Amino acid sequence: MNRTIVTLIMLLCAGCGTAARGETGPLSPLLEPGQLKDGRTWTVAATSHGTWRELDESLVPCGNRVIAPMEAATRWRSFTATDGTTVTQVVVSGVDAMDAFKAFYAECGAVGRVDSVTGPKNIARHDGEVEVAAMSKDRFIVIGGTASDTQLQLFAETARTHLDAVGTGTG
Repeated sequence: MNRTIVTLIMLLCAGCGTAARGETGPLSPLLEPGQLKDGRTWTVAATSHGTWRELDESLVPCGNRVIAPMEAATRWRSFTATDGTTVTQVVVSGVDAMDAFKAFYAECGAVGRVDSVTGPKNIARHDGEVEVAAMSKDRFIVIGGTASDTQLQLFAETARTHLDAVGTGTG
């Protein structure tokens, strides 16, 4: 009987502690489709994680891995809109975000053109592609895809402010 009561109390406390606050665990550094606010309906096409070394070559900004340390924790998510537009978000954690941000500018500038804009954001244009880099305190973010330059910049800003809200970490 006592064991049943203790188990019930534990279950109730666990349920109240997370469900009442709407928490399901640590917040993800990756955006959700509803955060891509441009009038389109977005869905998640794929999500993955690993190290920068393991990141698919097609997702490496400007095709140059020296932008971040090889063992840096990396998460990525790709989205597709109902009209076929695609966007990919890459978040590199536990790095000196400013160093990665500067390396993005240098390495992408070597293969194309890079513009710095307020935010701060770096916009790289190369080989017909556009990639936007932003950063939070300890994370480096790259947004790319077939959306317009303006939309990619807005999504990068959304990703940066999302990371500020999530806080620091290695996730």
